[in-house]
Amino acid sequence: MLRPSGGLSMTARSYRITLAVCVTALAVGVLTICVRYLQSQFKSSDIVDFHATNFVAKAETPFFYSIGDDLKRSDEIDPQAPTLLHGPITDFLVSPDSMKMAVVVDHQLVIVGTKISEVRKVGPADSIYRDRPPIGLHFIRDDNFQWSKDSKYLYFIKDEFYHSNGSQLFSEKGQLWRYDLLSGSIQLILQPFPAFNYFFGREGGIYFSAPTYEGDMQLEYFDGKDVKHVGPPNGVIQLDHLAASGPEAPFFSFSIIDYQHSVLPVKHVTLNINRERKIEDLEIGDRVYLP
Repeated sequence: MLRPSGGLSMTARSYRITLAVCVTALAVGVLTICVRYLQSQFKSSDIVDFHATNFVAKAETPFFYSIGDDLKRSDEIDPQAPTLLHGPITDFLVSPDSMKMAVVVDHQLVIVGTKISEVRKVGPADSIYRDRPPIGLHFIRDDNFQWSKDSKYLYFIKDEFYHSNGSQLFSEKGQLWRYDLLSGSIQLILQPFPAFNYFFGREGGIYFSAPTYEGDMQLEYFDGKDVKHVGPPNGVIQLDHLAASGPEAPFFSFSIIDYQHSVLPVKHVTLNINRERKIEDLEIGDRVYLP
């Protein structure tokens, strides 16, 4: 009989292969029987008295929202609601009466109302954060615009690109303007206006911070005619020290960034990143509401 180089005959090798195949088949058969037995013993849970219900989540009052590049308004998120404005929105601010919205879209500052026909163009808008700004170009800043408390006026900063060290945040060419929604006219309020943020007083005055020659920050108050210092530079100003004519009631429209960083933390509302699930959790106090 011929023997291979390993020393085993062909008959012995065939026997071992046959035995291995039989053992494997037996193991698979036993495993199959066990699985079928377990499946026969398992009984799925029954859902008792379950009735699917369709419901619509609606707000008490209509609100602005966007789906893609379409700005809409409704009391619910309805894709079929009329599109008030189309285009990439880079900044926005809803009026205090919730009936209007100032929007920067396609490098234009516009005011949107509750109807498709209520879209007003205020003027071309641009960002001060540009690597190579076109020197001499006049524009409206694409952020830090403000609504008056009665929603009748929109305030904004006009500027002009010039050679500066940095982003000209405190621009020497800045001007504060106001858009009148009733007449559709634009009025110059104050120039120069070397500030980027401001708020309103009870009697219509305007507070803003401007840099001094020494590099400090000075709170100023414009009463419609004159600009006056409020407190010392870099000082902590108390509410009762804002105006000498009586108790003050400042008004300021928070942007979404201001609201998230300045208002929500005071109310103990935070968005915390859940690193395990790679999402953000909405936490109010010590409770998680939207995990």
